[in-house]
Amino acid sequence: MNLNNGYNNQKDSDQNTLESFKILISNIKYLKDKTWGCPWQKIQSHKSLIPFLNEESSELIDAIYEKNANNICEELGDLLLQIMLHSEIGFEEKQFELKDVIENLNKKIINRHPYIFKKKEKVSLKKSQEIWRNIKNSENKTFYKKSSISRQLNSKVKSLPATIGSNQITNTVKEYGFKWESSKKIFDKLDEEICELKEAIKSKKAHEIKDEFGDVYFTLISLSNFLKINPESSLQKTNKKFLDRFAIMEDQVGDNIKKQNPKDFQRLWEVAKKTNYGLELELLNALMIQVDYFTENREKIYESRPVFPDTAGLTTVVSSNTGKVKSNGFDVAIDYNKSFSI
Repeated sequence: MNLNNGYNNQKDSDQNTLESFKILISNIKYLKDKTWGCPWQKIQSHKSLIPFLNEESSELIDAIYEKNANNICEELGDLLLQIMLHSEIGFEEKQFELKDVIENLNKKIINRHPYIFKKKEKVSLKKSQEIWRNIKNSENKTFYKKSSISRQLNSKVKSLPATIGSNQITNTVKEYGFKWESSKKIFDKLDEEICELKEAIKSKKAHEIKDEFGDVYFTLISLSNFLKINPESSLQKTNKKFLDRFAIMEDQVGDNIKKQNPKDFQRLWEVAKKTNYGLELELLNALMIQVDYFTENREKIYESRPVFPDTAGLTTVVSSNTGKVKSNGFDVAIDYNKSFSI
């Protein structure tokens, strides 16, 4: 293998990237041009673009979870557009320009990785994280004292999405020994917070309900951290599972979905929760093997109560929606189809 060819290919790729980036800069200038630019783009500000920045970030995260390389590439481009627009707005308002954004980033990368750009020495993963954290803390130009963990955390998480912030808080304080000893204790705390939320709901005081709901949510994040589960990833999967089941419900009733009553929705949901996995295999254009696995969870089934105390004084059979059934199994079908000439 000729190493020079690999170097030249990389060099050519970098050059092409630079040329594409120059075109992108020019396109952004055209978009924001005061005379011929896009009317919508010309009136945007840092603040007005926040919803679009959030949206593009979320779409990129979705693409990453879906492991779709084409979508990831496309969404990265959309996110880059947001960065370019904010940089151009900064230039128009004489705050900063794209050059400043890139220079600050390069400075940060070099400064936080001295073992790469200065000393050229190999370090462990743990050591690299320690170096990065110490340098980042030293760069903090706020008034906070270095020894104040809470103040440092407050400055970090105030601009983050709440779920990510809670997860970071839990991770950080855990390093200082403030952590849960077992999942049971977290569940006990969760039960306590849920009871307090129920009481707040009874009081009908909006601010108390909001506070107690936050406590329940934070405790759940702590549980996910203890179980080493990414809460964002877990919720993404649940969102997809819900939408898949709702799609099944829509398939069942079509345009009449808005006409369903609560009992109809309960029945449709039970059908949707029945999951099937199928596999078809054809061999030699003659043998067809089909395997289906199904699992079904049904709840609130109407049934007679098998045990009811005589002291209740009732002479009739008491029934209620208390039944639960979980079933699963396999269906296997084998077909052989072959024509013979005589």
